[in-house]
Amino acid sequence: MMPEDKIGPPAIRILLNEAEMEAERMTGWVRVVLALALAVSLLGSGGIASIAGYGEFWARLGFGALAVAAFLALGVASLVLTRIGSYAPWMAFAFTAADVAIIMLAVAATLHDTGLGGNWIAIAPALWATPLILAVGALRYRPEIQLWVTGLLVAGLGLVVAASGASFVVSPPDATAFAANATAYDLLSLPANLVRASMLALAGVTTALVMLRARHLLHRAVKEAGERASIARFLPAEIAPLVEEGNLEAWRRGRRQEVTVLFVDLRGSTGLAENMDPARLSVFISSFRRRVMEAAGSYGGVVDKFIGDGALLIFGVPEPKPDDARRAIQCAREIIRLVDRWNAKRRFVPTVRIGIGIHTGEAFCGVLGAHERLEFTVLGDVVNVAARIEQATKRFGAPLVASEATVIRAGDPRQWQEVGREAPRGRSGAVVMLVPSDQATPERQDLEKGG
Repeated sequence: MMPEDKIGPPAIRILLNEAEMEAERMTGWVRVVLALALAVSLLGSGGIASIAGYGEFWARLGFGALAVAAFLALGVASLVLTRIGSYAPWMAFAFTAADVAIIMLAVAATLHDTGLGGNWIAIAPALWATPLILAVGALRYRPEIQLWVTGLLVAGLGLVVAASGASFVVSPPDATAFAANATAYDLLSLPANLVRASMLALAGVTTALVMLRARHLLHRAVKEAGERASIARFLPAEIAPLVEEGNLEAWRRGRRQEVTVLFVDLRGSTGLAENMDPARLSVFISSFRRRVMEAAGSYGGVVDKFIGDGALLIFGVPEPKPDDARRAIQCAREIIRLVDRWNAKRRFVPTVRIGIGIHTGEAFCGVLGAHERLEFTVLGDVVNVAARIEQATKRFGAPLVASEATVIRAGDPRQWQEVGREAPRGRSGAVVMLVPSDQATPERQDLEKGG
């Protein structure tokens, strides 16, 4: 079986695993139907034989009845295992091997009872079950199983032919010797041909079932792809794949974990907007967001949401890492660098300025909302404090301000200097705010004009 990491994305693996389970369940039903159909066919053939005066027909049904019972038992076993959840992928190899063994024994028994050599294998009615077995195998959508069955059938038929005796050249049989073995004629009688016709019809119906399942699986894949695309429209790109893996309910329940929150906001956007027509303003805001996304992508941040001319970035989801705070600071520096380069290129008047606030702490992380509109949310004191720190960048005249908790987590406190302490509304302890030692500090009043 192909390793899971080579099958495809998680959603495809889940879909194929579910399809395989459904296929084995359907294969079990096909075995049951096959057994019942063969039983009806044998009974019908026996009735016809009795009417035609072939009373010995019933005496020769021993192995045929045993084969029908074996198919029925395999079908029931398959259905029970899938029903109770004990079915494992390797069992498909065992079930198909049993199918082939039943057919091979039936063919060998036919040749033995009639006294015919291996060259006459084609007239054994049980041989007509081989296309049916191959058709049933196609229900699984597992090429390795189909190759396994094909190999077993070819090898099995070769062994039966060899064991029954075969020659490269077959001469016409001696009429007297052939007539002495009256049972050989039964293989070409109406009852035997009725069995062949039944198996051919079942093979045709099974292949139609394969096509029906293929169409169903295709429609389901398209539907689920559409649903995943819809989910991805509202969830961060880093979170959407986790929901696709079937963890939506877990994310709905949410969890608490440490995160680093980064707020970034444009300064002076009101003045810039007054001098731009709607089309240019749309391009301007889109360009700013693109730079934020570029920086977030470079340092593993998740853009939780854009809020007008600002953005909320999260570091530490879906799983927290020891360097979340350090990467958040690096991301902030990258945003500042990209905006400086943007200013130099476009020569904006007034100059585009930004404010960035960063804080680290515990938060609730989860997916909220209806299925039609899911939203990834981070809630908690850490978010509120980061927002207050971002607002404080105006007062301190600095583009980047981080909390002491973030700087300590980043591991470079000597490269920062304290600029203030305050207790945000609704919070008992004071938050120590720092700016990078090498950060140029513009005139505070100049910044506040554009705020």
